[in-house]
Amino acid sequence: MRLLIVLVLLLAPASPAFAAQKLHVTIQGQDHHPRVGNRWHYEVRVTNAAGKPVAARVHLQFMLGPLPVGEVGVHVVKRGFWEETFGTPGNPAFPAAARGQHLVLQATVTARGYAKSKAGWPIVVQ
Repeated sequence: MRLLIVLVLLLAPASPAFAAQKLHVTIQGQDHHPRVGNRWHYEVRVTNAAGKPVAARVHLQFMLGPLPVGEVGVHVVKRGFWEETFGTPGNPAFPAAARGQHLVLQATVTARGYAKSKAGWPIVVQ
């Protein structure tokens, strides 16, 4: 009997009834070509399969291929939405050293009861 209970507990998380739900994450930037020294706006939306906003933790980084090259920040969103503008007080604009770089603004999102999800927005700094 104990063996049966242990087996049920070990196998239960693998069953579809216990699988984490999937998050839908989208990033949309102002465009794909931000300019050095200028403002650039982006938004992140986190929803469930039904399209309803989900409270989540959003970790944003700039990636160069598989490598993180810029830390944007970690934000806790209550209604599934985050927006930010670079080039405003407290958020510096893209530096001259970024010109010509092919980067991806990547959001890694976690939320209770959901599987981790990622989304990216490719850019080339002008």
